[in-house]
Amino acid sequence: MENRSFSKLQDGALVLADISGYTAFVAQTEIDHSWEILHELLDTMVRTVEGRMDVSQVEGDCILFISGLSDADVVAALEDTFVSFHRRLRDMQSVTTCPCNACANIGILKLKFVVHRGTFSRQRLGAVEQLHGTDVIVAHRLLKNKVPSKEYILATESVRTNLPTERQSRFTPYSEVYDLGSVSGGYEEIAYLWDAALTAERKRVVPEEALIDDRIVVDAPIAQVVESMLVPEVMARYLMADSVDAFAGARGSQIGGEFHCHHGTTIRYLRVVSVEPGRETTLVSSSPVGDMYITTRFEEVGDQTAIRRLFWWHAPADEETASTVRQMIEAVVAGGGAELQAIFAESPAAR
Repeated sequence: MENRSFSKLQDGALVLADISGYTAFVAQTEIDHSWEILHELLDTMVRTVEGRMDVSQVEGDCILFISGLSDADVVAALEDTFVSFHRRLRDMQSVTTCPCNACANIGILKLKFVVHRGTFSRQRLGAVEQLHGTDVIVAHRLLKNKVPSKEYILATESVRTNLPTERQSRFTPYSEVYDLGSVSGGYEEIAYLWDAALTAERKRVVPEEALIDDRIVVDAPIAQVVESMLVPEVMARYLMADSVDAFAGARGSQIGGEFHCHHGTTIRYLRVVSVEPGRETTLVSSSPVGDMYITTRFEEVGDQTAIRRLFWWHAPADEETASTVRQMIEAVVAGGGAELQAIFAESPAAR
C-alpha cells in the first residue's frame, strides 16, 4: 500500500522561479557540465530565500516555492534571488577555465518569476510532495505567456494589489486567457536590479577609505594563517559566533563562497568578493548598518604573520549614531583580533 498523506487547504504565495534559455543551453552544450551549472544555480536560489520561502518541487530548470510571508516580502525575496543568480553566473564565468560550450555560454541563461496567491493542498507520496489546487495550475499556466522580456516578475492581481502603492506602479498591466479563463495582473522587468547591484559592489577596501584599519601580528607562518582564516571553526571563534556554516563558491572556488554565522537566533551572512591568493581576501557581510566590506591583507613578518583588516560600511548620516555604530564595531574587531592571536598561539593540534 502506498504511503500517502494529505494536508488541509492552505493559503499562501505560490512562486515559480524559471531559468530562461536552459532548454537551448542544454541542447547546444555538454550534458555533464550543463547539469553542474544548473545544480549550482538552483542551489544558489534556494539558499538565498532560506527561511523566507520553502521549496515544494524542483521541476527541471524551475523551482516551485511556497511562502506564508506578505506579498511585499515575497517580492523582496525574489529581488534578492535575482541578484544572487546573476552574481553566481558572473562568478562562474570569471573562475572557469573549461573551454566546453556549456562553460563558455553560461551568460545566455536568464531568470524570471511568476507569483500568485491562492489556496492549495499538499499531497505526499513517499518522499515526494505535490501541490494540488486550481491556483497551483494558474501559476504554472502563467509560465507560458507573451511578456516581452526574458527577465521579469509576473504577479497576478491577488499579489499586485497587496503591494505598496509605489511598488504597484512599477508593474505594467497584463492579462492572459487560458483554459481556466482570464488571468490578470502585471509584470515588471527586473534587469535593472543586477545593474544597480554591480554599481554598488566593491572588490576591496583600500586603507584611504577604511573606517577601521586594524593590524595584529600572530605567531604562525603566512601560509598557515591564510589557509586557516576561512575555516568555519576558526571563523566562529574570531567572529564570536556560535557556529559557522560554509558553502562553496563558484565552480568549487573561493569566489562567491558563503559563510552563515549563527549568533543565537540571528544569522549574519558573509560572501567572498575577491581573492589574491596568499595575499588578500575581501568579504562582504550583512550587518545592522547594511553591507560591510572587509579586506584582510597578509604580510610576512619574519616567522610571524601580520593580519591587517580594513573595514568599510555606509556610515549613518547622523553623527551621534555613526559614532555609536563605530564604537560597537571597533569593540567587535578588537575582540576578534585578540581571539586570532590566541588561536595562532595554540599548538596546531589544539587549532
